[in-house]
Amino acid sequence: MDIFKENVLRLKRPVAEGAFGHPWVRLADLNLADSVLVDGNAATLIAADGHVLGSGIFDRRNLTAAWRRFSWAEAVAFDESYIADAMQEALGRRGESDCQRLISSDADYLPGLIVEKYGDVLTITAETAATDAHLNMIAELLKEHLAPQEIVFLNDCESRAAYGLERDVRTLSGNNLKGRWVEIDELSYRLDLMQPQKPRFFLDQREQHSLVGSLCEGRVVLDAFSHSGAFAMQALRAGAEHVVATDLSETCVKAIGANAQRNECFIETIDCDAAAFLAERTVGDFDCIILDPPSEMAADLDALKQLHVSAFRCLPAGGVLATYCRSESITLEAFERLVSIAAAEVGREGRIFARTGQPFDFPTLLNFPEANILKGLILQVE
Repeated sequence: MDIFKENVLRLKRPVAEGAFGHPWVRLADLNLADSVLVDGNAATLIAADGHVLGSGIFDRRNLTAAWRRFSWAEAVAFDESYIADAMQEALGRRGESDCQRLISSDADYLPGLIVEKYGDVLTITAETAATDAHLNMIAELLKEHLAPQEIVFLNDCESRAAYGLERDVRTLSGNNLKGRWVEIDELSYRLDLMQPQKPRFFLDQREQHSLVGSLCEGRVVLDAFSHSGAFAMQALRAGAEHVVATDLSETCVKAIGANAQRNECFIETIDCDAAAFLAERTVGDFDCIILDPPSEMAADLDALKQLHVSAFRCLPAGGVLATYCRSESITLEAFERLVSIAAAEVGREGRIFARTGQPFDFPTLLNFPEANILKGLILQVE
């Protein structure tokens, strides 16, 4: 197949061994001297030695990922035909759950497209200009395949600003979508998808909510950074003696209380900084601590380590620590090392029950380790 000049990009230098196969290429690594490519179009990438590296979306406005591969084949167009086929394949890889991620961007060969299902409502997030250009078609295909009651465009992500795209939240119908109760794993959660300031349900932690909850029977539990209270309610459902949920957001604390009331359980809620609260606890206050801090905390490794120091100081022998980290730059190995240093600092040890990652509906590519954003450890503290 001929590769025409206007649809081709070339690398400036040979691909480093550690970077070969990575689906993203930085703008600085592309030779654009003779390129006439328009931002948002598909292009075949050619290595310095002439090797074809596949087809990807080119957009110079993304300095980190100016080229994002969606196919290993050459001269593939990112058009309606390709998108329809890729969407059908992605949906075919998912199960029958009423609440799950249906399309997960690069891992489903649809860079910049995220689709999630919450009962009879679907959400679509378009993170790039190339995806945004096909939003109406994507929504119509989802209607045809899944027949949702409504589709919500959650296009309030910061990444859209780099492409000059409007940031908004709207429905496909144009009507307002009121908050609703959605059942997830036999518990009800109030979701108000049209209000970004209201807590949403973290689908990537769904499996962990149930797993950690199963370890809480008879325990006094702290669900720090609780958000919607999912860990807390699963702990109570499994027989926890008492559960305290903390969050710095008053809106989240109110939502936790409403969710608990709806599910006929009692959660002690505290509006506070979880790290400061935990630093003031003493041994025996809790015998299970759940740490699921926001991704911003991973940027401050000292604060993250100190958070774990406080947890190890508080837990008695035989206590459970379930801890998670959301970060592109911190690997599971690095996170485990940070937790182990915190334990050693206070003379404690942890027996690893499980190393956790992203669930089945949040797949990642083998050559794209940075996409393994969520990682965790479940420990028995000695």
